[in-house]
Amino acid sequence: MTTFAIFGSLVALMLLRVPIAVSLGLASVIGLVISDISLEIVVQRMFSTNNSFPLLAIPFFILAGEIMSTGGMSRRLVGFANSLVGHLTGGLGAVAVLGSSFFAALSGSNAATVAAIGGVLNKPMAEKGYRPQYTAATIAAAGVTGMIIPPSILLILYGFVTGVSIADLFLAGLFPGILICISLLIMNRYLSGREGIEKTEFQGRSEIWRSFKQAFWPLLMPVIILSGIYGGIFTPTEAAIVAALYGLIVGFAYRELTFQGLVKAFTRAVMSSAVVMFIMNAAGVFAWLITINQIPQNVSAFLADIAGNQILYLLFVNIFLLIVGCMMNAAAAIVIFTAILYPAAMSFGIDPVLFGIIVSVNLSIGTVTPPLGVDLFIASAITDVSIEQIVVAIWPYILVLIVDLLLITYFPPISLFLVGLFG
Repeated sequence: MTTFAIFGSLVALMLLRVPIAVSLGLASVIGLVISDISLEIVVQRMFSTNNSFPLLAIPFFILAGEIMSTGGMSRRLVGFANSLVGHLTGGLGAVAVLGSSFFAALSGSNAATVAAIGGVLNKPMAEKGYRPQYTAATIAAAGVTGMIIPPSILLILYGFVTGVSIADLFLAGLFPGILICISLLIMNRYLSGREGIEKTEFQGRSEIWRSFKQAFWPLLMPVIILSGIYGGIFTPTEAAIVAALYGLIVGFAYRELTFQGLVKAFTRAVMSSAVVMFIMNAAGVFAWLITINQIPQNVSAFLADIAGNQILYLLFVNIFLLIVGCMMNAAAAIVIFTAILYPAAMSFGIDPVLFGIIVSVNLSIGTVTPPLGVDLFIASAITDVSIEQIVVAIWPYILVLIVDLLLITYFPPISLFLVGLFG
């Protein structure tokens, strides 16, 4: 009865388009009332969820990404990417993909990546004759690397929920992010050839060197962050603070970060962090409630019995999370469903770091999948293209991402090679 009330009310509220954080909170209150548990636990669990040192990494990485975007660094990264791949067929589409991968290493967020790169490339792609639908679909799909390439906010949340090393998760996300980037470049080449988009002239090695020098300091940030983490100089949370400070220094050094721009960056970072933490607080109460009702343990045992082996279980997890990802906010989904799926994964002997990458890739694909993929809405707002038109154009990219997901799932060295080497 309690299980039905909790999940039934959550689904009903979501169908009524109630915001996900409010839906989780109300569903939790309903469950507490039915379970005859004092509502004081809501405040206690919310405070307990917030009272976490690792979670401090989230607002600081969000702030670092906003500062980098406001300080002109996204434009410099796009310029460097353009010097490398802009002369290829569908060059600006390739720039969107490669530039997003560069920016992902600064922001850790799909939404921030789509907004930053889309804002820079939307007009140039339109001027070069790219169809608006194609532009929007490419920009949205390219943002998927934002939650995979370190520093990834989703991987931080997964590490927080499971206790798995965030440093190992960051290391494991590097090759999957590169794989996704390369596969999207290949698909963009195929689609742009079909679109009849002409090549542009290669600007030469001197242009690569010039644009590299302009983008050197933004490109150096992920190197400093990751080498500091794996060198034992600072923790992932401290790395987030270093990233924000580094963004400030570089932005002022380039003389493109004004006081007004800084205020806007802090404002956007505060709003984004508040949304994430509100979802985390409500999800923390919800996760505690289902745990004390033995729901994760029962569901995990049920899933283990149905699957019977690791291969089928991972296939089930992928199908399930792809559906969840296109219906629910990724931050909420990773807190709730990791608690349910993780125990069975461990019983099958699945590496916890690999499982974190699988979960994050699934939920990242969900951000570009209808009906509620958040990146679709951001790309729509930037390009002024309807969601329906973007959905028609983005399916080839989604199919490629699913192939990448299967490779990552069933060929663990893609994720675990660097962890075994340096972890």
